[in-house]
Amino acid sequence: MNKYCKIFSCGCLLIITALMLSGCWNRNELIDLSIVLALGVDKVGNEYEVSVQAIDPSSMSRNRSTNRAPTTVFSEREPTVFEALRKMTTKSPRRMYVSHLRFIVFDEATAREGIHNPLDFLFREQEIRPDFNMAVAKDCKAKDIIGFVSPTEVLPGMDMYKSLKISQRVWSPTSAVNVREIMSKLVMEGVEPVLTGLALHGDIKQGGTSENVKKPVPLANYVYEGIGVFKDDKLIGWMNEDESRGYSYITNNAKSSVARAKCPDGGKGWFNVELIRSKAKIEPSIKNDRPHIKVRVQSQGNIGEVQCAVDLMDPEMHRKFQETISNKLNVALDGSVKRAKEYGVDVFGFGEAFHRKYPKHWREWKGRWGEMFKNELVVDIQVEFQILLHGKINNPFTVEQSK
Repeated sequence: MNKYCKIFSCGCLLIITALMLSGCWNRNELIDLSIVLALGVDKVGNEYEVSVQAIDPSSMSRNRSTNRAPTTVFSEREPTVFEALRKMTTKSPRRMYVSHLRFIVFDEATAREGIHNPLDFLFREQEIRPDFNMAVAKDCKAKDIIGFVSPTEVLPGMDMYKSLKISQRVWSPTSAVNVREIMSKLVMEGVEPVLTGLALHGDIKQGGTSENVKKPVPLANYVYEGIGVFKDDKLIGWMNEDESRGYSYITNNAKSSVARAKCPDGGKGWFNVELIRSKAKIEPSIKNDRPHIKVRVQSQGNIGEVQCAVDLMDPEMHRKFQETISNKLNVALDGSVKRAKEYGVDVFGFGEAFHRKYPKHWREWKGRWGEMFKNELVVDIQVEFQILLHGKINNPFTVEQSK
């Protein structure tokens, strides 16, 4: 009897297991989907013109035709992003699949009106993974950027995504902001979001055709330039390159960069250094009932190029080089803070620092922090830069020859 009970129990267990492993209830066939890599949103009247860059599956095949573009751009106008995406099925036999979305760009009109509405769908849609980056189109339409044919990558959306990531890592005046960061800063007290600007230079019309990849010098190209300052979800202004670099240093987003300065002691020419390490420390304090912030930045780097006729082995000249770069960075950081104060927008998180250290004061200040940041906050910036290496040579050739 026990033998039959064991057989019956094992049979039931196998049946239950088979039912649990029966497959996905909401599977999608690849032949029914258009995989979207990039999405653009333009404001047109009271509607959004949504443009998507979808991969052409046949172009990914080894036997693909060289005459076909690797991506296809679809556009639709509707009051909401969700409607526009669904309406694209009237032009495409495949449903737009946004799980692999890597890049979103808003035109300046949408950004100035507010990105909250188009972001609602992107936050809410369960198929979308919150790891894509965003930018704001400068002096062009988001649709033009989505339709741009990249001369360096087969998939333009991946080209822009990777370029933004690497430029933040090795250049620093750009900021690779993903949707998680935007989401947290929109609800967090004492800090406002930023987005990098993206522009098209050259013949924009030809940049959207295959002619752009048939010449050694592209007819058009995209360029990341400046950081857009937001108040809540609305774009209110831009920082230039130096100010954007200062923002990256204060917020500890600068992984590496290049800084250039004039030769010390009035010498002719320039020298530059590769910054390889930087750490900013923000120290809030209250003096005479006024908020104060100390920003201490410690950076290290290596000599990259020298046009100065100087002896770098001289300890005094070594110190002057370090001091010159420190002053150069100090000016960039100070300019970034002044620009943010001009807009009355705390993008550095100074208010958040007061929130953590002085919660009682913050409860009184948070309702008027924008005004206090602009008119009352005192910011003291000090940068210390240390040169570690001179490269494979110590002195310029002109100095060595004179010896």
